Amino acid sequence: MKRLLLFAALIAWSGLASAVVYKWTDAQGKLQYGDRPPDGVHAEVVELLGTHAASARVAAPSAAQSAPTARMAAAPTPKDLDDRKAVDQDVAQTRDKQCTDAQDRYKKLIEGRRLYKTGPDGERKFMTSEEIDTERLNAKRDIDNICNSTT
Repeated sequence: MKRLLLFAALIAWSGLASAVVYKWTDAQGKLQYGDRPPDGVHAEVVELLGTHAASARVAAPSAAQSAPTARMAAAPTPKDLDDRKAVDQDVAQTRDKQCTDAQDRYKKLIEGRRLYKTGPDGERKFMTSEEIDTERLNAKRDIDNICNSTT
């Protein structure tokens, strides 16, 4: 019973801890904090302890003000298209290199006789058969995830 109560309390607390907090300046010049900024006010997301929220994110003041940015995003310029194509090519090249590296690692694990890992002080620690099998499985999963992924 105590475990169930503790579990429920932790679940409730984690929901509160993940809440988004905004910071804005009111008409009197005072800093205000809240979970929802008022309409028409420039508000920033506050980075809380233990979160990875970027403080550079800014809340949209209202739907009417965000409509022009939605229209601008719908019509990309030729420069935007060129930049997007360059980024896609860079991503494809990086994915190809990661795939090749994963395949080379798997090949070494399959063809190797006495495999080892280098220790923190530079000495070789030879792996057991179970460790080698685990590394082979991990390498095969890496190939499946990296080489066969579409994203």
